[in-house]
Amino acid sequence: MVGVELYLLPINREKFKRILRGALLTTPPNLFSVYSILVALSGGVVGLIVYSLFLPKMKYGEVFFSLSFFLIFYLTSILYPMIKMRTRKTKIDLKLPHAITYMQSLCNSMPLYEVFKSIFQEKDLYGEVSEEFGFIVRDVELFGENLINAMVNLMNTTPSENLKELLEGLIVVFESGGDLQNYFATKSYHYRERAKKQLEIHLKTLEILSEVFVVVFVAMPIFLIVMISTMSLLGKSIGYELFVYLYFFIPVGSMLLIYVIDLMNIKEDLSLTRVERKKLYYPPSIISEKSAEIPKKVEKRSFKDFIYLPFKAVKMDYYNSIYFSVIVTSVLSLFFYFNKTLFRFVESFVSLATISFCIPLLVAFEYRARFVRNVEKEIPELLRQMLNLKDIGLTLQSVINIIKDSKIGVLSRELKMVDADIGWGATIIDALVEFINRVGISSVRRVISLIVKASNVTENVRDILLISIEDFEYELKMKSDRFTTGFAYLVIIYVSFFTFLYIAYSMQSSFLAGLTKLNVPINLSGSLSLMYRISLILALFSGILAGQMEKGHILNGLKHVCVFMLSSFILFEVILGGGL
Repeated sequence: MVGVELYLLPINREKFKRILRGALLTTPPNLFSVYSILVALSGGVVGLIVYSLFLPKMKYGEVFFSLSFFLIFYLTSILYPMIKMRTRKTKIDLKLPHAITYMQSLCNSMPLYEVFKSIFQEKDLYGEVSEEFGFIVRDVELFGENLINAMVNLMNTTPSENLKELLEGLIVVFESGGDLQNYFATKSYHYRERAKKQLEIHLKTLEILSEVFVVVFVAMPIFLIVMISTMSLLGKSIGYELFVYLYFFIPVGSMLLIYVIDLMNIKEDLSLTRVERKKLYYPPSIISEKSAEIPKKVEKRSFKDFIYLPFKAVKMDYYNSIYFSVIVTSVLSLFFYFNKTLFRFVESFVSLATISFCIPLLVAFEYRARFVRNVEKEIPELLRQMLNLKDIGLTLQSVINIIKDSKIGVLSRELKMVDADIGWGATIIDALVEFINRVGISSVRRVISLIVKASNVTENVRDILLISIEDFEYELKMKSDRFTTGFAYLVIIYVSFFTFLYIAYSMQSSFLAGLTKLNVPINLSGSLSLMYRISLILALFSGILAGQMEKGHILNGLKHVCVFMLSSFILFEVILGGGL
């Protein structure tokens, strides 16, 4: 209990309490400060062990490494809730325009509290915004607060300034009996303009980080390789500090940079989303006593489906392709084990093994990403056709029956299945829910769920369709702008990596090879192996970073990793090594 009474952080207690709330961490500030000290002390011990076991001895080495690890662990423990709070803030700001669109569509058909509660129940769609609105639901239903006080409480604790600003205005409009739909429409436009400016700032930050990566993790290794070769030429010993930088600082620094960019990036939502809903339209005559056993059979079949229908399992979740990656890499490892003389360098096996591991996951991920993008491009056209037909007074069911034969790409087949479900007795709502589950795309679910919800509370869905079209086209435009700008940074990384390969080729084939002809004692094979290793390290992290710069997701970098690894293999094993 003594630790609970202490507060050992260099941050104001109340401010840090708000940070913990923004990060959704339930640990009290006092207790968290004690944990931070314990983590830092553990880090100091780790630093001492690392220095004693793995590093050459130097003056005051024990003090330096212990203190360094102590500070690193201490700062990490303090910064963790701040980073998590900022990450939540970014996610809230990202989903807030969509939540406002939802509120704008339903505020005239439902009480405001029910709109908040509906968003809270759609956590898969609105993420951290749902978590924040959950505090309003908690305060009203559990603590007995009125809606105004619940909104004030959330306004005072949310980490998002945008959400705070929205609630401030909403309280005024709600209390004065103003037009909520007009207020949400104004705020929606305002936040979209703000999101464009934030995207510009975000892209400029990525530009700076990409330049940092090029200078620190690409240009510096070139300089160090030249330095190591020169020192070898002069017969001087090479300090371990150079190898620490090449083999420790570059990987660790690159991973930290990738982690920071991953926190900042706005990623595509490629996950498979489903809506759980009971099918109430089946007649009782087809329900037997064995129906209760069906869920158990489905659970038992899930593993069998993966064994007999592996591609279906991969289609449901692209991470299942890792099993194929392991199998392919294992086969390649066995082949290399029995053909050790096939390659001149061990690094060649590492490069090919990495490529073989990446390819199945790469194919599955890119297939899912391409499918999602194709469907998202077709949604605005589908909504426009629905809007045009609704304008002439047709019901939603009649609209689907007409547009199912229109050529709008991937969705044509799905609309035919919706029409077939209705023909077999399903309600329009249940048929649309099954459509969401078959497609399994979050953005599509958000639009269709809004139409389904609106259809339950009002007959006039025309305004909802207009709002949905505007919201979806805005989202597609933001993604397009992000890709267009990110492509320039992708080019920078490609140019920097292939510049490294060109310099390595020039040094090895011209400079160092020329010195050996003059009978200068140079370890040409060792120098080539060193460059090969560094190129593979750079290929891995440059590829991942290129994917992040291009489209925001780490797995987008797999194809770039394969290109860089294959380029290194061709240069060092085939061209310079004379292998194969």
